[in-house]
Amino acid sequence: MKKLTTLFLLLLLYNCQKDVTNYIPFIEGYWEIVSATKYQNKVKDFKINGSIDYFKINDDLSGYRKKVTPRFDGAFEISQDQSNFKLSIEDHQLWVNYSNNGVIYKEEITQANNTSLIISNSDGFTYNYKPYEPLIFNE
Repeated sequence: MKKLTTLFLLLLLYNCQKDVTNYIPFIEGYWEIVSATKYQNKVKDFKINGSIDYFKINDDLSGYRKKVTPRFDGAFEISQDQSNFKLSIEDHQLWVNYSNNGVIYKEEITQANNTSLIISNSDGFTYNYKPYEPLIFNE
């Protein structure tokens, strides 16, 4: 009976793992950084952002990340620099694998939904984003 209980608990634990593929549809879009932490200690809160991160994801899970700067007319100034990446799933974790100018690194997407994007890297930094909301000025 003890072996059966142990097996049941292991199966339950395995099935309770989050399905990170559910994050993928939420990643594409304009994201504004809210805060950065390092090893769970707050490094910085971003009250005002001069640039926004734009993520584009293709059907084959390749994509790119660009910095864009919002303008007062609602359009964006778009940086010429972009970081190309490929999404991958390893051990129930969603990774963004970058390869730019011979530099290879990866970041983990630990959360993505319609209100939040959280990205962590191997240096202990975690970046919290919210969807970009354009400034609206009444005339």
